[in-house]
Amino acid sequence: MKKAFHAVFVIFVLFALILIPDAAASTSASEINFEMLDDAITAQMDKHGLPGVALAVVEDGQIVYSKGYGSAGKNRSMSAQTQMTIGSQSKSFTALAIAQLAEQGKLDLAAPVQTYIPWFRVADETASARITINHLLHHTSGLSDSGFGVVLPPDTSLEQAVRALAEAQLTAPVGSKHQYFNMGYSVLSYIIEIVSGQTYADYIQTHILTPLSMNNSTADPFTVNDLAQGYSRLFGFPLPMHEDIPVYGVGAGYIVSTAEDLAQYAIAVMDDGAGLVSPEMMKRILTPGQGSYGMGWMIFDGGAKIIHGGANHTFRTDVNLYPFRNRAFVLLTNEGYQVDHFISAAQLRDSVETIILDKTPPPVSEGWSVRWFGWGIGLLVLVLAILQTRNFLTLRNWRDRTRSLPTFKRVMDVAISFLIPTAILIVVFWQISGFYGNRFNLLTMMAYLPYALPDVFILMLVGSVPDYTQGIIKLFLWRKG
Repeated sequence: MKKAFHAVFVIFVLFALILIPDAAASTSASEINFEMLDDAITAQMDKHGLPGVALAVVEDGQIVYSKGYGSAGKNRSMSAQTQMTIGSQSKSFTALAIAQLAEQGKLDLAAPVQTYIPWFRVADETASARITINHLLHHTSGLSDSGFGVVLPPDTSLEQAVRALAEAQLTAPVGSKHQYFNMGYSVLSYIIEIVSGQTYADYIQTHILTPLSMNNSTADPFTVNDLAQGYSRLFGFPLPMHEDIPVYGVGAGYIVSTAEDLAQYAIAVMDDGAGLVSPEMMKRILTPGQGSYGMGWMIFDGGAKIIHGGANHTFRTDVNLYPFRNRAFVLLTNEGYQVDHFISAAQLRDSVETIILDKTPPPVSEGWSVRWFGWGIGLLVLVLAILQTRNFLTLRNWRDRTRSLPTFKRVMDVAISFLIPTAILIVVFWQISGFYGNRFNLLTMMAYLPYALPDVFILMLVGSVPDYTQGIIKLFLWRKG
C-alpha cells in the first residue's frame, strides 16, 4: 500500500512538472507578439513618412526576430543586414576598446590625457593637465560643443582634431558636470591608436567586430560601397542626402553596422562582455556616473534599462537593453532629419519597447507627425514668400511715400527691416541651442542647420534675407533722394 502511494505521488509530481510552465519559457520569444510589432512599425512609418527601418530582437542570448521594412534606397529593400552609420552608438565601441586596453595594463583610466598625449591642450592650461580618460569617457571633462566653436573640415585627421582642442573653452569645472562632447571621444580614439600601435579601425575590427562575428560592420566607413541611402527631409518629404563622414569623428559617431550585427553586440554586452572584457570591467562600463552616463552607455532604473543610440544627418540608431528581462532590440532608420530624432524616432522606439516588454503600445494617432510638421514649415515659407514679394513691390514708391515723414519715423521704417528679422533669428538660435542643451554656438549652428534641418534653414532665410535686402535698398533710396 505504501509503495502504491509512493508510485501515485511520483506520477503526480511528474505530471505537475510537465504542466507547470518553466520559468525560462515564460520569457521565451513566443510571448513577444511579432505581428503586433510589425503593425506598430509599419503604422509609425506611414504616419511619419519614414523611408526604411531595420529591426532585430534579442531574447535569452539569441536573435529571435529580425526584419527590414521599406526602402534602403537605390531600388533596394531594407533588411536587417543593410549597412548604415550608427551615430553615437559608436561611442560604446570606443569605450569598450579603452576598457580592453586598461585591462591589458596599457593605460590607466584615472590617468590624465597628457600621460598618453603630452602635447594635449585646451584653452585652460590648468584644466589641460587635469582632464583624465575617465572624464572623457563620462563626458565630465568640463568641455562641451558650445565651448568649441571650430568647424573642422571632414578630412581633418585625428591628430589635427585633437590639436584643434587648444581653442576649446571650458563651460564647467573639470569633473563637475555631465556635458555631452563628441570631440572627447575623438581624443579617446586617438589614445587607442597611440597605446595599441594600430589604427582605430584595425583595433576595433581585430578586438571587437571579428570576435563577435559582426561581419557586416566596420570602423572604416570610407571602404563601404553598399551603404543604405540616407535621407533628411524637405517640407515633410524624405530628401536623399549624402553625408560627409569626418575622418576624425568615426569613433564618436560613424562606425558602420547592421541591425543583426548590433544585436550580436547587444548579446555580448548583456553576457558580461562575452570575454571581450572581464565581468568586473563590464560592470564598470555599465555603472552610471553623472547624468546616468556610464562608459558609452546610459543606464536607468538601476540597470534595468541600458541604452544609447545615435543620430547622424541621414541615419538613426537605437539600441535598447533590458538585462533583467534578458531582452533587447535594435532599430536602424535611414532618416536623419533632426525633428525625426526627437519625434518619429521616439514614437517608433517607444512602440517597439512596449511590445518587447509585453505591453500594449499607445495608439499611433497619439503625438505629432513629422510629416505634418514639414508641411506646416512649407506653408509658412509660402506665406512668407508671398508677403516678401508684396513688400518688394511696394519699394517702388517707398521714397515718395516717406519723403514727407519726420526723420525719426523714416529712420524707424528703415530700422524695422533690420531689427525684426534679427530679433527673430536670435530667438530661433536661442531656442534651437537650448533644445540641444546649449551645445552649439552661432558658427557651429550655421554649419549644422542646412544638413540637419534644411527646411527650417530655408524658412530662416526667407524670413530674414529679403528683409535685410529691403533695408539696404531703403538706405540706398534715402541717400539717393
